[in-house]
Amino acid sequence: MSQPDEQRRYTLGEFFSLAGDERMELYEGTIVLMSPAPYEHEGVVANLIAEFRMALKGTPCLVFGSNLQVVFLFEDEQKGKRNVTVLPDLSIICDRTKLRQGRCYGAPDLVVEVLSPSTARNDRLLKRHYYEKAGVREYWLVDYQHQAMEKYVWQSGTFQLEDVYDAANGVAASTVFPEVRFSVKEIFAFLSS
Repeated sequence: MSQPDEQRRYTLGEFFSLAGDERMELYEGTIVLMSPAPYEHEGVVANLIAEFRMALKGTPCLVFGSNLQVVFLFEDEQKGKRNVTVLPDLSIICDRTKLRQGRCYGAPDLVVEVLSPSTARNDRLLKRHYYEKAGVREYWLVDYQHQAMEKYVWQSGTFQLEDVYDAANGVAASTVFPEVRFSVKEIFAFLSS
């Protein structure tokens, strides 16, 4: 793959052609290359996927890891179209009509981003803004360094911090999916061994 030009704005079609199997995101025309994640990040993602999949078994909802491209077709009257494509660490999609051409078009019901030193700023600010604007119903930020989770719920067009979980809180629970409940300590257990 050739390196994207940092000064150039890419269309969604150009991004799809350029990305191929590479891990990259598109932020309003700017391509952002994704670095490999540390084992702590990947271990937490794997544990969360297992918990969400087990809890949602038998429902129409699907749980995906970080290789599913999620496309938001934003319109901006001032600037023209400003599309965004992200690779959430975990996404839950219940409306299967959003899944086409190997991607998700539109807001997942729930998104989880696991913070790494290199991605924390984007996850907390830029991607949170995109998820909020798209109408993701629930957004979790997971910090493996502090073994904590923040749960935001979409209300009246904005994210509201609803809960912060850590080992002292015991059990994390989804608001959108009440059947999802798991031990916070277990998610991070492999980090202390």
